[in-house]
Amino acid sequence: NMREIITSRQNSRIKDIRALSDKKGRARTGLFRYDGVKLFRDSYYTTETVAVVLREPVSDFIWHEVEKALSEGKISEDKLLFVSESVFDTLTEESSPEGIITVAKRLDNLHVFLECSNLDVLSGKKLLLAESIRDPGNLGTVMRSCGALGIDTLILSDDCADLYNPKTVRSSMGALFRLPTVTVPRENMPSLVSALRQRGRRVFAAALRENALRIGELVLRDGDCFVIGNEGHGLSEELIDACDSAAIIPMTEGSESLNAAAAAAICIWETVRASQH
Repeated sequence: NMREIITSRQNSRIKDIRALSDKKGRARTGLFRYDGVKLFRDSYYTTETVAVVLREPVSDFIWHEVEKALSEGKISEDKLLFVSESVFDTLTEESSPEGIITVAKRLDNLHVFLECSNLDVLSGKKLLLAESIRDPGNLGTVMRSCGALGIDTLILSDDCADLYNPKTVRSSMGALFRLPTVTVPRENMPSLVSALRQRGRRVFAAALRENALRIGELVLRDGDCFVIGNEGHGLSEELIDACDSAAIIPMTEGSESLNAAAAAAICIWETVRASQH
C-alpha cells in the first residue's frame, strides 16, 4: 500500500485548504476546516467530509479512528490526503497538533440565517440570545455550555464571531455539529425580543442596570430566556430596553466582571432549571 505523500506546500489542494483559515475562503467555498481527532470523530456523523489531511507518519491512534470512519462508510478512501510534516505545519491551527485536519461542508441546515421574524421555528425551544460576542473562543465556549446544559437553539446577532472560525469550532468542543443556531441582523434583535415577548415569553437582559434584579431572586418560568452581550461593552441600550428587565449575577465586591462565557453558563443553567419544574 504505497501512499502518495504530498510534500509541496504549493500543491493546489493544500493551497485551497490553507485558504479556509480565512473567512473569505470559507464564504467562497462553503467549506470549513478543523484540527484533531475529537472533532473528526464528532463531525463525520453530521457533516459531509470533503477531505481528511493526515500527517505522515500517521499515528496508530489516528489511523484507528480513520479506519473506523472508512468501515462505517462515513468517509471514502479518496478523501484522504497524506502530507509531509512541513506541509501539515502550514495548515494546522494548533501549537502541538495531533496530525489530522478535517475539511467539511458548512452545516447550513443546522446554522441558519433568519431575515424575517418567522418565530414558529423557535416555539417550545429553550433559547439563549447573544449579541456581539466577538471573541471566537468565547462564542465556542458559549455553544459548548448550551450543548452541555440543554439549550435547544442559540440566537446570535450577525456581528458575533464567525461560527466556522477554527477557534470557534475548537472551543465548541463538538457542539457546533449538534447545536442549532439562528443568526439575525443585529438591528433586528430588539424586534425579535419583542416578538418573543408577544408570544408570552419573558426575556431578561444579563446587564447592569439601576433597577436590575439579582439573578437568584428571579422566579423563572418555562420559556423565559436571557440575552447575553459583548465581553467589553455589554448589551446595546435598544436591546436592553426591549427586554422585560435586566438581571445581574451577584458578585463579591471589588471583583472584575465575569467572562462572557462564564456569565452565559449561569444564565443557561437558570433557563434550563426553570423548565424542569
